[in-house]
Parts: sequence; structure tokens; C-alpha cells
Amino acid sequence: MQPQVTRTNAALGALVTQVDCTRLDESAVAVLRNALIDNLVICIRGQTLDPVQYRAAMSRLGTPRLQRQGMRLEGFEEIGIVSTDEKDVLGDGKRVVQGESWHTDESFKAVPPNYTTLYAVVLPSSGGDTQFANMYAAYEDLDEVTRHRIEPLRVIHAYDSSRKRGRVVTLSQPEASTLPQVVHPLVRVHPESKRKGLYLNPNRMETIIGMEAGASDRLLNALFEHATQPKYQYRHRWLAGDIVIWDDRCTMHKANPDIPRGERRLMHRMVLADA
Repeated sequence: MQPQVTRTNAALGALVTQVDCTRLDESAVAVLRNALIDNLVICIRGQTLDPVQYRAAMSRLGTPRLQRQGMRLEGFEEIGIVSTDEKDVLGDGKRVVQGESWHTDESFKAVPPNYTTLYAVVLPSSGGDTQFANMYAAYEDLDEVTRHRIEPLRVIHAYDSSRKRGRVVTLSQPEASTLPQVVHPLVRVHPESKRKGLYLNPNRMETIIGMEAGASDRLLNALFEHATQPKYQYRHRWLAGDIVIWDDRCTMHKANPDIPRGERRLMHRMVLADA
């Protein structure tokens, strides 16, 4: 049975059906990879996986990275827990909603990931949608003068940026010491599609190299506002058993914190680098 891919939104996003993630052969993996190139975000619906099966299936798309200490699934260092129960244990102890501001994952690392995957384990009765934005389209819609201006620019990224728009979890000193500031291009060429896209992370971007702070802030803010227009977005409404995979090299995303009081949202998360 060959997986079927159906585009679900004009901007980005596709639903993949007729696939069992416990039985991914080479042909099915190729379909998923091509679907990600064409659609940037895919949802594989109706899966029932234990952690071993989830890890094995997602590992077919890349090499799993270890998840942050303190929010790993017990016994599985490659599977993180994204939960409404999370608190900033090493900070003020208050509740943290991971990813509630627009971002792309782990741009504070020298080599950011290719893909992030989330598996819906427990869902609330409403709320908790995830929104995605197409960074190819955002770049391509800029006027030629702006594209020419920004293509050579490089940006400093930091885990705890002074420009962050949301809270970040406090890291232990040993973990924080492994994350110095890094530099990434403002316009990134995707290694597979060869398309250019904006590489933005408002939560991690510190400043554009060689530009005065005020001018850097104005340009980054303007690009962010442009890139998050509704016409570039897809909003995913979760169903139990959904596995959503997205390409961090050409998208941004955000979680919506509008979950009813007293209800839970629990996801298992994996981040994948090159195979």
C-alpha cells in the first residue's frame, strides 16, 4: 500500500494517508521525504505507536538528537516531552508554554536540525493548535531591492536572546555552557529543494552582523511581520494519533496556549538532523 499525499492548505501542509509508521519501507520513506520537500509540513494521521516504534519510525528520516535534560521521556533520550505540565524548574518555577511565539527549532545551534516531529499522545477538548508559516513564499514575495539587500546578511543567534518574544526554559550551567552564540544567514538556501527562504527565529535572533542595533531591530521586525501574514500560514488542528513533521529549514511555527484550564496537552517530540 503506497502512501497518499493530499495538500491541505494553499500556503503549505499536506495530509499523508495509507501509511503505517510501524512498517515503513524504503518506498514509503521516499514518499514522506518528497512530501516534505513539496509541502514543508505533513501530518500522518491515525497512528498508534509506543516510544520504541515512534523512535524507530522517525529515525528513518534522520538522526535523532538528544532532547533537553529534564524533559526527556524516561528511558528515551531522543524523545522529548512537550506538555502543559512543564515548569521552569531551574528558573522561577512558573509554568512554561513551549513554542508559544513564532520560531524555528534550535537555530541557537551551529548546525540546526532538518526536521521536527510531534506525536499527539494526549489532547485537550479544544485549543492547542500549531501554526506554520512558509519562509520560501515570504522571501519570494519581497521586492527585488529588498531581496538583494538582505541576501548577504548574517545574524547572531543565541539561546536566551535579548530580543526574545516569549519565555525560554532556564538551562543548567553545564548545558548552557555548550551553547555559545552562533551565526546563520538571513536568507538560507535549502540543500534539497535549492530554493531560497527567510531564516527567521524572533525568539533567538540577537542582531545582524555589521548593522547598528536600532537598524537591525527594525529590519528583523519588519521581516518577521511580513513573514507571518495569514497568507503564508497553515493552522493544524490536532487529532489523537497525529504525527506532524515539518522542515525547520524553510518554516516557522508556534503553539497556541488557548487550552482550557485543567486540561492536558501532551506530545512526544523528536528533532532530526542529517541521516
